[in-house]
Amino acid sequence: MIGERTLKPVLAFVAAYHVALGAMQLFAPGTFFDEIGNYGVENLHYVGDVGSFTLAFGVALAIAVVRPAWRAPLLWLAALWYGFHAFNHAFDTGEAKSEARGWSDTLLIAFGALASAWLARVSERYATGPNREVER
Repeated sequence: MIGERTLKPVLAFVAAYHVALGAMQLFAPGTFFDEIGNYGVENLHYVGDVGSFTLAFGVALAIAVVRPAWRAPLLWLAALWYGFHAFNHAFDTGEAKSEARGWSDTLLIAFGALASAWLARVSERYATGPNREVER
C-alpha cells in the first residue's frame, strides 16, 4: 500500500501523462497516428475526438490530486476505459505496425487498467479509512 504522500505525485504524473497525450491527439492528430496509434485507416477527426476525452480525463485527474473525493470514481472510470480499450486492441493486433507491436500495446493498455483499478482501491481506502481527508 502506498501512502498519501506518494499517491498525490503518482496521480499528478498520471494526470500529466493524459493531458500530454490528449493534447497531442487533439492538436497533432497526424503525429499521434504516425507515432503511436497507427491502427487501421487514418482518421484524424476521430483521433481528435478521442483526444478531447483523454485531455478532459487528464484535467479531471489533476483536479482529483487536490480533491480526494474525485479520485476513486475517476480511477474506476480509467480502469474500465483501459480494460475495454485493451479488449478492443486484442482483436486488432494485426492492424498495428507489427504483430509484436499490437500485442505489446494490448498488454500495456491492460496494465493501465489493472494499475488504475489498484489506485482506485487505494483511493477508496483513504476515503473510508480512519485517517480520511476532509475535502475542502
